[in-house]
Amino acid sequence: MTSLLCTEPRTVLILGTGYLGKALAESLRKGGHTALTADMDKQQAIYEADITDGASMHRLAARIPSPHMIIMCASTRGGGEEAYRSLYIHGTQNTLEAFPGKPVILCSSTSVYGITDGRWITEEHNVHPCPGKRGLLIQAEQAVLSAGGTVVRLGALYGPGRCQLVSQYCTKGVALPGDMDRWINYIHRDDAVAALHLLCTLREPPCGIYNLTDRTPMQLGEIYTYLSGLLGMPAPRPEPLPAEARRGFSSQRISCSRLLALGWEPLYPSFADGVHNVLEALEE
Repeated sequence: MTSLLCTEPRTVLILGTGYLGKALAESLRKGGHTALTADMDKQQAIYEADITDGASMHRLAARIPSPHMIIMCASTRGGGEEAYRSLYIHGTQNTLEAFPGKPVILCSSTSVYGITDGRWITEEHNVHPCPGKRGLLIQAEQAVLSAGGTVVRLGALYGPGRCQLVSQYCTKGVALPGDMDRWINYIHRDDAVAALHLLCTLREPPCGIYNLTDRTPMQLGEIYTYLSGLLGMPAPRPEPLPAEARRGFSSQRISCSRLLALGWEPLYPSFADGVHNVLEALEE
């Protein structure tokens, strides 16, 4: 494994310092690397920059040392299609134009697969152009891949201070909408950080697609049964999906075997392992 890693410190530019980007910057710095951060909120990063604005990104490129790697992990914070278009389509184009030839890692989502029958999915599974936010993500992925970059498709990100399923269940006793037998793919923030840290510090740029989920997908009902036994609370009743819902339809089991082959190993192999970390943070 060590033969795959670079031997000199790297300079990594992280675009977006939210829940994931901030933790990644801390991890890289602890590892002896230089993590440059850029965000629209100047209080959250070293540099103020708007990824959706081409002029802003060119100004950023002129101000910073040339990075070895660029990580795009900005978030729409639950925005709709226009927010996705602005961030992923325009933001990706702006980044590639402002930093030509630099290796780029785009943090995408396993939602692009859109599978509903519970089958196992690897990176070899074809995704097809489609309308809506999934389609915009796929377009952004294709732009990065065409430029020789890397796409990391993350499962549902959770960790201390962030888990909608746990917060709704613990505070309101309600379930996420959708069938209880549908498969959910989670990834703990700390495991996501470790995987991205690894990809940033490989000797050769990690071109292509990587699924970033834990080892063990769980069914929604299985998760609530586990939490019910753990907390001594009644399991919530199933909640039907509203007609206008945009989430909750997929049921797929995502394989992370390609990342595992690089030597990455999740600290939390399943949601059942990682949820204790979330509950401890809630108690505090």
